[in-house]
Amino acid sequence: MRNKFFLYLLLILLVGCQNKNQIAFGTLNLSNKSKPDTPLVVINVPNALEDTKISAAINTTLKEEILALLIFEDDSQIHTISDAMSSFKKEFFDVKEKFPGHAARWEVNVNGTVLFESDKLVTIGLESYVFTGGAHGYESTTFLNFDKVKGRQLKNEELFSDKEAFLRLAEHKFRTQEKIPLDVSINDTGFMFEEEVFSLPQNIGFTPNGIQLLYNAYEVASYADGQLIVVIPYAEVNSLLNIR
Repeated sequence: MRNKFFLYLLLILLVGCQNKNQIAFGTLNLSNKSKPDTPLVVINVPNALEDTKISAAINTTLKEEILALLIFEDDSQIHTISDAMSSFKKEFFDVKEKFPGHAARWEVNVNGTVLFESDKLVTIGLESYVFTGGAHGYESTTFLNFDKVKGRQLKNEELFSDKEAFLRLAEHKFRTQEKIPLDVSINDTGFMFEEEVFSLPQNIGFTPNGIQLLYNAYEVASYADGQLIVVIPYAEVNSLLNIR
């Protein structure tokens, strides 16, 4: 009984230590659903709560991602989401004035989730939908990886200790999943890789199941094909990662 008590106490301490290192998140919720006469903007993203370098990096990066979706032109005077929403509204009414009767309600919808967190790294995924006229809107996913120790966002090339080896592994996984033989062009079954050479997607993220490679619509295939996802288990890729 005494041994069981100490094992239980050790488990509590270990869990406590793990939780202590977790980033505290709230949620940033913004919406103008109650104003049907304006473009629709709905934002639900994580908001790091602590006064730390990594929290500041996460919140700044998320804000910049949202601003990029709402601002049409490079306007150095816009620094807040509120101002960006006003800019988005102005652009919509400018278009509506030029083309009365043809401007359907514009929309930006952003939802963010903490996909993965370890003692050294955190990955946030952003699901966004943007409609500014035309036949359909555009849905996309963005992965944001952060180094918790250095307190900054990581570029994709910083994720790997051997990028060339990872590229070879990723192509093998891609070909296997999509049933593309090794002795034919990567575009043989209809993909649209530039110069018929396999390349990594713009979005690479850490998930509980492994490294996820996510190609958004138009990246290597048509809009109708939607997103393409390849997951590589950590057991196969750990030796190639800078942060394991």
